[in-house]
Amino acid sequence: MSIKQVKIFFDSFDRNSYPSEQYYQLFRLMFFSGLRISEATTIKISNVLWETNQILIENTKNKRQHLAVFPNHIKEELIRWIKYKSYYSDDDRLFTISHSSARQYFTKMLRSSELPRYFHPHSMRHSFAVGLLNRGTDIRKIAQLLNHKELSSTMVYTYCATRHLVEEVEKLPVV
Repeated sequence: MSIKQVKIFFDSFDRNSYPSEQYYQLFRLMFFSGLRISEATTIKISNVLWETNQILIENTKNKRQHLAVFPNHIKEELIRWIKYKSYYSDDDRLFTISHSSARQYFTKMLRSSELPRYFHPHSMRHSFAVGLLNRGTDIRKIAQLLNHKELSSTMVYTYCATRHLVEEVEKLPVV
């Protein structure tokens, strides 16, 4: 998903209900931290390190814990979310939804935002990585943020970033 498409996706949410707000916050966290859906839906509030804008991720694909990071504006959103959530649930999980319901809701929001249906929740992670690459972030830092064991796993994202570079070169004047 391009940054423009991500904005369209988030703008399509009706945030006047508890369920919609929960999914909105989940997908925002995924986009701004590069988390997998399986990681984001199992976060405990007690594993959020507010002072350092980090989350201890215990349930990872490669079975090793890691610290995910998130920007300050997401910290502010999460603090508001937890206060709102406390009226409905005292569960220690940040989000009280399953992976499958999150996937279904993601598809529902794609339809309402008229975005292509080939996008999926992992597209948030992909957009996170490509966005950082396009802004000049070192690939090794991105690999660390994504908790990739091998740099080759992260290199997949360079294809989209390279395409972006070709677009930049095309802007050069013909002399």
